[in-house]
Order: sequence, then C-alpha cells, then structure tokens
Amino acid sequence: MPNPLINVSQTRSPSMLPEAWCRWQWGRSAERIVDESGRLQSISTLDLQKLARQCRSRARLAPFDERTMVEVCALVREIAGREYGIRHFPVQVQGALAMLNGWIAEMRTGEGKTLTSLMTVTLLSLRGQGCHVFTANDYLAARDCEFAKPVLGWFGLTATVLVADQLEGDRQKCYQADVTYGSEKEFGFDFLRDRINGVSAVGNAHRLSEHKSTSTIQNGHAYAVIDEADSILLDQACTPLIISCPQPATEEDLTLFHWSEQIAGVLCATTDYLLDPQIQSVRLTQRGVRRLRLTPKPMAVAQRPGEILFSQIERALAARHFFHENREYLVIDGCVEIIDQGTGRILPGRKWRDGLQQAIEIRAGLKPSDSTGSAARVTLQAYLKNYGFLCGMTGTASEARAELRRTYGLRVMSIATHRPCQLLQFPARVFTDAEHKWAAITAELAKIVESGRAALVGTSSILSSEYCAERLRTLGIDAQILHAKHHRDEAEIVRQAGEPGRITVATNMAGRGTDIKLDANVRDAGGLHVVLSEMNRSTRIDRQLAGRAARQGDPGSSQAFVSLDDELLTILGAARVHRLKERARRFTKGELPGQWIKYFERAQRLFEQRAEKERRQLQHRERRRSDTITPLGLDPFVEFTSDG
Repeated sequence: MPNPLINVSQTRSPSMLPEAWCRWQWGRSAERIVDESGRLQSISTLDLQKLARQCRSRARLAPFDERTMVEVCALVREIAGREYGIRHFPVQVQGALAMLNGWIAEMRTGEGKTLTSLMTVTLLSLRGQGCHVFTANDYLAARDCEFAKPVLGWFGLTATVLVADQLEGDRQKCYQADVTYGSEKEFGFDFLRDRINGVSAVGNAHRLSEHKSTSTIQNGHAYAVIDEADSILLDQACTPLIISCPQPATEEDLTLFHWSEQIAGVLCATTDYLLDPQIQSVRLTQRGVRRLRLTPKPMAVAQRPGEILFSQIERALAARHFFHENREYLVIDGCVEIIDQGTGRILPGRKWRDGLQQAIEIRAGLKPSDSTGSAARVTLQAYLKNYGFLCGMTGTASEARAELRRTYGLRVMSIATHRPCQLLQFPARVFTDAEHKWAAITAELAKIVESGRAALVGTSSILSSEYCAERLRTLGIDAQILHAKHHRDEAEIVRQAGEPGRITVATNMAGRGTDIKLDANVRDAGGLHVVLSEMNRSTRIDRQLAGRAARQGDPGSSQAFVSLDDELLTILGAARVHRLKERARRFTKGELPGQWIKYFERAQRLFEQRAEKERRQLQHRERRRSDTITPLGLDPFVEFTSDG
C-alpha cells in the first residue's frame, strides 16, 4: 500500500501504481477500519476519549504507519456514529484513504463528502502542523467547520473558520488552530498580505530570505484538503488573486470613459470593429481607426495617445456586447458585482481590470469607480505549490484527470456509490429556437407538478431564471427562484426543493455544496427531476447539476433542453450558426432530431479546450515571470518596485 501522508507530487512510486491496484489495497484497509470500528462500539465514552487522546500523543512523536491510520480512522468512524448517528460507509472510508494518499477522491453528489473528509482532516491535523481545508465559498466553510468540531474535540483538536473582514490578530488565531477552514480567496489573500508585510519590513531591499523574520498571518503550509477540487483547482485558476492599490481617476480619465461609451454606440459592427465571441474580445478595423481619428474629440481625450484611446473604445464595445446585467454582473447598492459563471455566485470585491470595469459601470448608468493597480498577486497554481501535502475531493473530476495530474501532480480515484445509482438520464431535446425550447420545458414541468414529483431547473443566468419562473406563473405554477440575488435564502430554498410539486429554478449555485432531501411522497412518485435549460460550457458543471437527483440510491431523472439560440453555440461562429438555423427551418414543429445534439457537444468541447489553454498559458506566464524576477532577489508575488 502507498505510504500515507506522502503526496504524489513528492514521490513517483505511488503515482506509478495502477488505479485498480490502489483501489484493491484501500478496499482491504477500509474493511479493517470498519471491523476495528465495530469493536469500538462496546467501549464506554470515557475509554473512547482516552484512546483518542492517546492517538494524538503518539502522532506527535512518531511518523504515521498503516496501523496508526487504521486506528485513527476507526476512532473517527465510531465517534461520528455517537455524535451524528451516522457511521462512514466502506466507500466513504475508501474516499478518505484516497485523500490520505494524496489523490483526489471523486465521489458522486450526495455520497457524503463532508463526512468522508473528517477522517482525512483528523489524521492530517494530528501531526500538529496545521491543516487548511479549502471550500468553494464562505457559507460552506462555516458549515463544514461546525460539522467537524464535535469529532475533532474528542482528539483535543481545534477548528476555526476564516471570514471576510476579520482583523489581522483574529486571522492569526485562526491559523493557530489545528484545522482552518476557508475559501481559496481567504487563504490566498492572507498569503499575499504576508508577502507585502515581509517586503515592507525590509524596506526597498525586497529580499525573500528576510520574509521569515517578520510577523506573519499564516503559520506554514503543511497540509491542504480541497473540497470541490475541480472548481477550485480548474474553474477558479484563471482568475489570479490580486491585492489592489487604488488609483483615483482624474477628470481626464472620466472624460475618456464617458466619451468612449458614447462613441461605442455609433460605431458599426463588421465595418468599424470585429467581434470574437470565442475570447470575448473586440478589435477595431482600419476603417474604424480612421473614423475615430477623424471624429471630433474633447481636449482631454485628444491629448491621449492613440493606443490608449483605441484600447478604451474596444473595452467599451466589449462591455456592450459581452457583459450584461443579471448575467455577467449584478448592480447592488450602486456597485457592479461580478457573477462567477461557474457557480452563479457573486464574487465580492472582484473587479475587471484595465478600464473594463469603468466601461461596464458607465454602460450600467453608474458613476465609474477608481481604477486599481496591483500591489500583489498570485495564482492558485503558484500558491498551492507551497503546501507539502495536497489532496482533495469532488463530484466531478474524471473529465479533467489529465490536467489535474499535469498541473498539480494529483491523480483522481473514482469511488463507487454506496447504493446503486438510479438516475434516469433521458436523451437531450433540441429545438430550433428559444421559444419552442421554453414551451417544451414549461410543459414538462407541468407534468412533473401533476405527478407529485419535485423539479430543479438549471439556468445559465439570472435573466433566464426569472424568465422561466414568469412563464410558469402564467400556467398557474409557482416556482422558487435561487440565484445570486437570493443567496441569503439559499439554505431555506434548498430545504424545500424536495417537497411534492415544488419547482426550483436556479443558476449553477444550486450545483455544488447543497443537499436536496426528498419528501417520502416525492421519492415514491419518482424522485427529483433535473432540467438543464442549457448545456454549460463544461461537462463537469452539467454533471454536477444532474447529480442533484438520485442521491444515495434515491430515484431521480435528468434531461437537457437546448436550442440553436443558446449562447453555447457562439463559439462555433456566427456564420456556422446561421447555416444551422437555415437547415433547421424545414422542421416546422420546432423540434430537431436527436443527432443535432452533436453540435452542442462540439461547442462544449471547444469551450473546455479554450479554458484549459488559458490555464496553461497563465501557468506559463507566471512561471516565466517568476524565473525572471526571483534571480534578482525580488519577490515574484509583490508587484510594486523600488523607488530608488
């Protein structure tokens, strides 16, 4: 069996073992743990507490071996049974063992990843070096921390959670706990604050060797456990964590922003500028550049270099064509808040850079905010390399197993379900246009309500969610809406989503970290039905959403509805989409044959390839930048430079 607590990125031997062999070995160990846990059921609470404290003492003095691992995991299983009334299933134990050996455990939605992680987190934190648990958002961090505390307390271990707006002293105390829960942005920004403080402490020297002498918030990077690993390691990887320094806009800047928005409204597509939906960019044509040169300008604009002027015009055009309210962003209290396209959640504090933020704000009728420069930045790939041991869990990782292994040295182990999966995956239905698609979706949902089942409708944007709910209301069907505007009510909406006749219309924020429990009558009627109103840009997101149904052996079903008007097809190019629509005109009933789904699958693959390419390019740029800066004795994560 591979040596536990040795990351696969640090040694070749575990990673060379075939997955089938590891599965067999960990299956045997899981059986031993379950048997050992069964013997502990007859032990009194006081004796069980003594055993747990003894495990902690031994773990601090000697390295882990398989015997210790079996003992600790068995204790965690029995303690969980006494605290929560639930004990780990053998497949959950296998998932914990996979993580303890430095793998990503792929466990289907609803298989109890939070309970599974207790074994991993407990064993890692017993070393006394601190264990950081990354979660997809602050809500899940707080929830998982509270869930873990009772079990960790038996071993004398402490757990805390990082929250936004904590004082530096409080954050330091969080890291002094045995287990620290938080979102990736909380860990990453604390890392950057330490780098900035380290540079500030040594003045203009910027010497990396002196960072350790300064007071830091974080106290090391020994162990990291990543929940929703594919979301954090892949979907969030293209957005570097940046600590900004404000750069107040001058009157000249404001004049340029407003003038650019005004001119963007009179320029003509295809003649003055070209759109590239694949990378969401705009490029002025020679005719457009010539037209701009001849256009009368305010003095403050005319004095600007041509490159700056043309670039801001292109950003204003991009804001018009590619960034829409209630889709890419929300306006809350007079501020533009970015929506994460992967999760549908708000990204508080995030801003677009290089003038795009101001172009979007003016487009939304708001006062443009100050520009921001970068004081420090780090990518997740670079930050996570600081950890000596890395592992994770998620419901969807097999599609990206090659990239995860290449980028992070992490292999994926697919864990079997505890009970046979009863999910019925119906063939996707393809329609000529959005109107026919939504008519079919509402008709399907009406049948679901009549049958006494519950349904979850996945949408790509806030606008789509509200449009779907409005159509249902015209049929006399009430629907609950769950998206970034209603995030405070998420727990209550999800709690009710499994009731008979309940229709929940949600963005992708309902795809991760939620647990829809079915009413007994819904289970008898066929379970939860998941409707995908569009295919997402990643098959992993589609699979996450479909996985809301048929959890833990419950019945359930899923079906996708797509149309030639869907945003997904834009990556194929306007000309090809137009040809497809022309071919589809002969289908007068509005529904196309099933084989048309191949065009959507092709578009999905193109988006996935583009996203992977962007992550690879980002990694290459960061590596090249680090290789350039580090030999000079400078900190590659801190971007301001010496004044002298």
